Amino acid sequence: MIMTRYEIIEQHEEVLRLCAMAGVSVQDWQHAEIYRYVKKLRSDGHKMEYCVQCAVVRYVISPATVWRILRDMDEPVTINL
Repeated sequence: MIMTRYEIIEQHEEVLRLCAMAGVSVQDWQHAEIYRYVKKLRSDGHKMEYCVQCAVVRYVISPATVWRILRDMDEPVTINL
């Protein structure tokens, strides 16, 4: 499927507006997979440090980056409509 940037923005305008109001970056979608992976390991009963190290190996990123992603994704946001 080929679309223009305008067509993508037009189709997802409300979601993009909410993200902008909440301070969510468009690039944050890339971190969702890492966040889900760590949370899944955690829900399986693994200790957090182990979960972070697994993410470091799997996604070839630093532990500090994993911790930042987790912190940012868990941060509450306020949307003023």
